[in-house]
This record gives sequence, structure tokens and C-alpha cells, in this order.
Amino acid sequence: MSKPNLSKPIVLKTSAKLFRHQSFAQVSMRDIANALNVKASSLYNHILSKDEILEELIFELVDKFMTKINETQNKTIDTKFKLEDIIHTHIDIAINTPNQFATFNSDWKYLKSDKKKYFLTQRKIYEQILKSIVEKGIDDQDIKKCNPEIIIYQMLSSLRTLHLLYEKKDISTHTFKKEIPKLILEGIIK
Repeated sequence: MSKPNLSKPIVLKTSAKLFRHQSFAQVSMRDIANALNVKASSLYNHILSKDEILEELIFELVDKFMTKINETQNKTIDTKFKLEDIIHTHIDIAINTPNQFATFNSDWKYLKSDKKKYFLTQRKIYEQILKSIVEKGIDDQDIKKCNPEIIIYQMLSSLRTLHLLYEKKDISTHTFKKEIPKLILEGIIK
């Protein structure tokens, strides 16, 4: 019998899958160990706690989202292309790491107090940057004059569940990247 691969990335990937299907609160270290076919005590050589796993999964994506929105904000392109860039980032993350993306969207509430506060601060900063992009687009008449908060809510609400549709349907990544921005930014009415 071969020795199981207990690298940290494998532990994180397996944990994300379990968290997605059962929620962070319902999964124990023993459940993670069973999914990896090892004893729970073996996990502690790689991970200190279930909370550490959650933090790593969530803050890896926080870093990706924050890096990308800052890069996009500083690009010298019009609002439509900035918003498409942001939408493509959400699509890429949802498609390439659907379990981690689901954990990011659903299980952040289980972060310890100081980590939750940091997460919420980063989310607020992200939304403020997005709002400034939308407001500039309205001022430049690149997009319709609507309430920026509603635009942001509509965009992010649509993007937070992309991983669910992508996994259930036989739709190519190319089609997602072409049609999702078009539908969010232009609507469905001719």
C-alpha cells in the first residue's frame, strides 16, 4: 500500500470539497483525514487546525481578488473593459477552483473574529474600488445612469454562484467568458 500524499495543497483541496458539500461547521478534522485515507493525527503535521485550513482557502482568494481589482482599476481602459476584466476574474476563479470559491462565498462567516473583521474590511475595500469604477463610468457616460450600489449588487450576486451553473451544464469556458459579461453589462433585451 502506497503512502498517501499529504501535501498542504492536497489537504486544502480536499477540505474545500468537503466544506462545499457539507459546510465548514459540519466537517471535522476526522472527516478530512478519512477523505484523505489517513489518521487525523497525521494531518496535524501539515495543518494546525480546521480554522487554519479555512483561513488559507479564503485568504488565498482574497489576495487574488484584491490584486486583480487594483490592477484593473489602474489600467487605462474604459469602464466596460474594466468591468469585463473584473467579471473574467470571477469566472476564472469560479471555474478553476469551484470548491474553494464556494467556501470563500459561504463559509467566511466561520472565520475567527479578527480574521472575519479583516475579511469584511477587504470585501468593503473591493466593493469601494468597484463602485469607483462604476461611478467613473457613469460620469464618463460609458454606462447607464443607475444607482452604483444596485449595479454592484447585481453584478456580484450574479457572479457569486457561477460555479454552480458551470458544473451542471456542458458550457465551455469560452462561452462563459463571452456571454456572462455581455448579459451583466448589456442585459437581455434587444
